[in-house]
Amino acid sequence: AVGRAVRESPNAAVMGGLSVDHVIATGHSQSAGRLATYLNNVHPIDPVYEGVVVHGGGSRIRDDLDVKVWKLLAETDLGRQAAIRQPDTTSFRTWEVAGSSHVDIFFAVESAKVTAAMDGWTEKEALADLPAAGERSGRCDLPEYSRVPFRYVMNAAYDHMVRWVEAGVPPPTASPVDADSVGPPAVFARDERGNATGGIRLAAHAVPTAMNAGQNTGAGFCRLYGAHEPFDAATLAGLYPSHDVYVAAVREIAEANVAAGYILAEDGEETIRLAEQSAIGR
Repeated sequence: AVGRAVRESPNAAVMGGLSVDHVIATGHSQSAGRLATYLNNVHPIDPVYEGVVVHGGGSRIRDDLDVKVWKLLAETDLGRQAAIRQPDTTSFRTWEVAGSSHVDIFFAVESAKVTAAMDGWTEKEALADLPAAGERSGRCDLPEYSRVPFRYVMNAAYDHMVRWVEAGVPPPTASPVDADSVGPPAVFARDERGNATGGIRLAAHAVPTAMNAGQNTGAGFCRLYGAHEPFDAATLAGLYPSHDVYVAAVREIAEANVAAGYILAEDGEETIRLAEQSAIGR
């Protein structure tokens, strides 16, 4: 109903008078599950959307739909999603981001800021409960919140989706995260430092300064937060004997990901800038 209200001209007031060329749906987590149900059961009866991004969940999608469908998954999500992977087609894509979590530190920070604005707290008060890098909150068994910036990949995916719908330009494909067993729950292949192999590998994962994972255990929603355990000084010194070595490695991965279409140019530039500002290798 919302999609139809946005699309149909008698309801132009919904969009403040803006014209609507295309309508794309998205849903994350629980909403992804409901969106997949909609796609499989309701969309074929009376199509409204031209593109759908099923983000962080959702059942297997039927393969006879006349709509562009994208499954966008963090490493956390693959615990169950790996067992129902689907091949890429002319109308279906899946991207999996190694080391990323369903709820990461960036989500946690922005959510805390919204809470501060709604409840009249200062930003400092709202952020006080978030653990520092490598620290445990006491609820989870591992230090929580992956620092792999999944949002960079999401930004690129939405840009690709618009081009796919508007001009029929298919998005690039991406390798899946390597799994020793798809489960569920899946068991992932990991390097000697505990980081998952395969998948889309952002600089925070491919040029690591920590173990970032999509999995954690403990109370409440710890299973969604992932984990982040910084390397010790000796490990960092062995990996990056100078700051220039570290920045050059980050630059190479960031530029490769931009060229592959996995992140936008501005996010690649931010990746490099943050590396330049870091203390790694100094």
